[in-house]
Amino acid sequence: MEDPAKKYFTPKATDRDRAVFEAGLALGMVVHQFTGIPIKSNSDVEIIEKAIEKAILSQPYRVNAVARISKRFNHSPSNPYDYSTLKTSDLDVTVEVKYGRVRVRARLRYIKELNFNLGYIEDIEEE
Repeated sequence: MEDPAKKYFTPKATDRDRAVFEAGLALGMVVHQFTGIPIKSNSDVEIIEKAIEKAILSQPYRVNAVARISKRFNHSPSNPYDYSTLKTSDLDVTVEVKYGRVRVRARLRYIKELNFNLGYIEDIEEE
């Protein structure tokens, strides 16, 4: 598939560069679009996980996405003020991007030893 936006990128950018760039954009979108969303119950968690996956897959060159929210939410249905908000540390998201002949798998998750929500490249394959 020809990329209609390719002409806007430097000719020095390889397919590998673009695949990594696109994966990083996808993970950044998840952090900035979904953190802070109110969650009341575990059924909300399942819906939000699917919404995150669908949002990622709506973007160009994303071929797979898996979103998991690690925290479980069991707030009182009778108390309208009893809810939580999604934090980046609750997320474990994997995105796979295929651009040209390159496939990148990137992940966002909380790393305890770093005490940080790290987005990183898990794998790069070139055909």
